[in-house]
Amino acid sequence: MKMVTCVATAALVLWAPQMAQTNTKPAIPGKVLAARTIYVENRTSSAEIQNHVYLELAKWGRFQIVDSPKKADLVLRLSGSNMVTFVPAGEKTYIYDPAAGGRSLAMEEQIPGDLTYLTLIETKTGGTLWTEQRKTRGTQAKQRILDGLREAVDQQEKRRTETR
Repeated sequence: MKMVTCVATAALVLWAPQMAQTNTKPAIPGKVLAARTIYVENRTSSAEIQNHVYLELAKWGRFQIVDSPKKADLVLRLSGSNMVTFVPAGEKTYIYDPAAGGRSLAMEEQIPGDLTYLTLIETKTGGTLWTEQRKTRGTQAKQRILDGLREAVDQQEKRRTETR
């Protein structure tokens, strides 16, 4: 019996750090932590989602919201199910996405109506720094739209202070 207890304890000690790491979000790049200004680009068909993002950013107070991507360190792109579906006669169904430069996407790539994609883009390079999809059906879900970003930033800041 003591052997089983010892083995179980050893396994827990060895696997606990690994299990804790799987519950953490991927690291936020330092460019996000250093950014001070943000522009919100709404590519959804919902002004309500954009309004909730503005409210949440203002409450958070981490970034100053600016009115142009040229003035921003980061762009927060919101994208959702605002694609137009067309079916050419006798052909496969495609999605036309004007936000993607008019390219056609296969039907299975369409974004469901209750999801919103959030993408942080560095304005200088146009590179994606962070992305997440959030359920945004219902008022409470919309009010929590930035929770994932806040949690990821908080975790990264905590890691930075622990390594100092």
